Amino acid sequence: VKVGFMKRIVVWWALLPGLLPLAQAQNMAVSAAFSLEQKQLLPDEKMYLKLTIENRSGQDLMLGATSDWITFTVLGENNRPVPELGTNQVYIEGETKLTEGSSASRDFNLTPCFDFRQPGHYTVKGTIKFPQWPQGLAVTPVSFSIVNGIRLANQPPGPVGVTLLHGPGNQPPPARIYILEKSDAMGSMKLYLRLTDASGSQTLRLIPLGPYFSYSDPDVKLDRYNDLHVLHQTDAKAFTYCVIDTLGQILERQTYQYTDRRPALRADADGGVTVAGGARVVSAS
Repeated sequence: VKVGFMKRIVVWWALLPGLLPLAQAQNMAVSAAFSLEQKQLLPDEKMYLKLTIENRSGQDLMLGATSDWITFTVLGENNRPVPELGTNQVYIEGETKLTEGSSASRDFNLTPCFDFRQPGHYTVKGTIKFPQWPQGLAVTPVSFSIVNGIRLANQPPGPVGVTLLHGPGNQPPPARIYILEKSDAMGSMKLYLRLTDASGSQTLRLIPLGPYFSYSDPDVKLDRYNDLHVLHQTDAKAFTYCVIDTLGQILERQTYQYTDRRPALRADADGGVTVAGGARVVSAS
């Protein structure tokens, strides 16, 4: 019996060095978790992914010393890895000291970095490296879904030329298409503008325009610069007015209230577009 007990001691002692990193990783009292601002996204929609780290290890930790201090993995249906798109935009530069007993958070956008544009269910996982320790820390994963938006019946005319860009030589400028889509994201209807190339197959930008009152179709017009003007109803008496150029930049965003006249877009003889009716107000945002 003594011999058998001593053999078990020897075996345990021989395995101990290999088990130390795992034991330290489980007891280093540092936790990290992902969270999402919204868990249902349209294809190409920006992801607001937040990483929160809490340090209870008893020592200060350094984050961001190298570009690979955190690595991401996105899994699709049947836990299949989603292909990367070969960009480092996901990484945030700059080193941060996480003092003992404190917590910190960083925001990431994985949309330009991973090809999760097909409708389905996805999971984001991550591993953090600390310069002080050889082992990594697994981040508590988070799941999300990709759903297709619904195109509205009244679409802006297109394609339209990008007036700020000129083609090579005597070639015409590149063309863009404006596409209005709606999405019932977790029970909240939203309106989006998708900007694509002339073929409509490549999305250049997906711009959330705000809440959408689906009982009223948006009012849409192009001005002489090919900027798109969108006036849409957000609730019973409120309207949002946006002007977006062919580069996907929001030039104006205003709020109007229904008064004795419903707000509407009006085009003038010079190709300008204005809001007629209603009363402009300052929104809470």
